[in-house]
Amino acid sequence: MDGQAVYVFHEYVTNSHRVFLDICLPEGQPRARFHEYMQALPGPEGTVVPVVYDSRKPKRAKVGARAELDYEYELGSVLLLGAGGLVLIGIGALLCLIGELT
Repeated sequence: MDGQAVYVFHEYVTNSHRVFLDICLPEGQPRARFHEYMQALPGPEGTVVPVVYDSRKPKRAKVGARAELDYEYELGSVLLLGAGGLVLIGIGALLCLIGELT
């Protein structure tokens, strides 16, 4: 989901900032706070920034609009793990078939 988050506070970390943000969730849901490492602060405390989050796990949000986010660096690991899982399923099915035939 696309939404908004409020910049609450930050901690200085070597050569960057760990910025803590609270997601603006619909009324009645518990507050969700997440952090992201940034080179520059988004502005003064209380600044509202756009975020993309999953309503089931809002603490895993990312700052930015959906079109701006780049997941290319994660694509390789997803493909590698997915292909490995499919190979293991295929081997398991083959072993089950061999076990039934013998």
